[in-house]
Amino acid sequence: MNIERLVARARSIVLQPREAWPAIAAETDSITGIYRNYVIWLAALPVLGVLIGTALFGIHVPILGTIRIGFGTLLAQAVLSYLTGLLIVFLLALVVDALAPTFAAGKSRIQAFKSVVYAITPVWLAGALNILPWIGALVLPVSAGAAVYSVYLLKLGLPRTMGCPEDKSWGYAITVVVAGIVLSLAAGFVTSSLSGADRSLGPATASVTPSAHFDKNSPGGKLQAWAEHMATASRKMEQAQKSGDSADQARAAREMIGAVVGADGKTRALPPKRLGALLPKTLLGMPRSDYSTERNPVMGIRISQAKARYRAGPDDLRLEITDMTGAKGLLSIAGFTAPGEARETDQGYEKTYRDSGNLVHERWNRARGRGEYAVVIAGRFVVKAEGETKDIATLRKAVESIDRSALAELASPHSG
Repeated sequence: MNIERLVARARSIVLQPREAWPAIAAETDSITGIYRNYVIWLAALPVLGVLIGTALFGIHVPILGTIRIGFGTLLAQAVLSYLTGLLIVFLLALVVDALAPTFAAGKSRIQAFKSVVYAITPVWLAGALNILPWIGALVLPVSAGAAVYSVYLLKLGLPRTMGCPEDKSWGYAITVVVAGIVLSLAAGFVTSSLSGADRSLGPATASVTPSAHFDKNSPGGKLQAWAEHMATASRKMEQAQKSGDSADQARAAREMIGAVVGADGKTRALPPKRLGALLPKTLLGMPRSDYSTERNPVMGIRISQAKARYRAGPDDLRLEITDMTGAKGLLSIAGFTAPGEARETDQGYEKTYRDSGNLVHERWNRARGRGEYAVVIAGRFVVKAEGETKDIATLRKAVESIDRSALAELASPHSG
């Protein structure tokens, strides 16, 4: 690695992007070379910032105080975040390349990779601020500004690297950003889940060969099945890229995202009104208000939700039912890695555990009389109550007011 060249490139793309992009487009380099000389170094900045800052100073939560996390846990999370970040860069490059014909651009994987890598540079640089907790108030606005600037850099770069018309560059850039948001959210969920798996499963997960396998319903079995699904989706993506068929490429991209979050591509999220029918008109003597339902299909990830508010006197509760069928693979993995987590302070507590086979999460703030109680039912439905009330038992009763047998029936293959 040439440190002077790396610094010069980062400075030029941030401060002089109009001059930098033509030079970048004309460079002859390989994806491996760019990874080795640029990506692996800058992508490490936000990860190291969070790792060092959290290890030294903890995480400050208003009212509750400072949370201290073991270094082993932090390191596992950091390694997974770093590797996932490197993967996301490549996946986004595939998206840029696959979308090229749609925006009258020329297909080129190396140019697509350049577009993503150099446009995202401001985000990587801003991420280094996480190492300084005393400027925490600045991290969010600076990071948000860096993200917006990265979108602008991508818009400037796509006409030079991919050859798209100027009038299509905004649409091209925004479409790529949407894909990036979906991938980042999914990756964040996977990383937080797998970091727990790393602690509980230990080195055994790394030593499994293709001829060995875990029991199907064991934690390792779930992780292995997820990894196999990812491998299959990756092979389909490669085949689609070679075919040159834009429809196949778009389909493969959706399947890749589905594999990341554990979607099977077959099970459909229920119509939200069917979930809404389970929300009571009166809850613990409180009338229902602010009732709403919605469905959000984003790049193959299907999620439906129904929610309502219940108020009377000092009590103010929100009850919601979410069908997470588009990411139920993640719920399954989280179900094996999360139970047993707990922390308590003078102000309250938070814990995750299993009750009758269902994953349960509780959080309660004694000082504010506010909390949350959530249960995962049938491996896909999340029923959650949150708000201000006298105790956690009230929130538990609110969740128990939802007919679990009805939800289980809705999850059956014959339920439409």
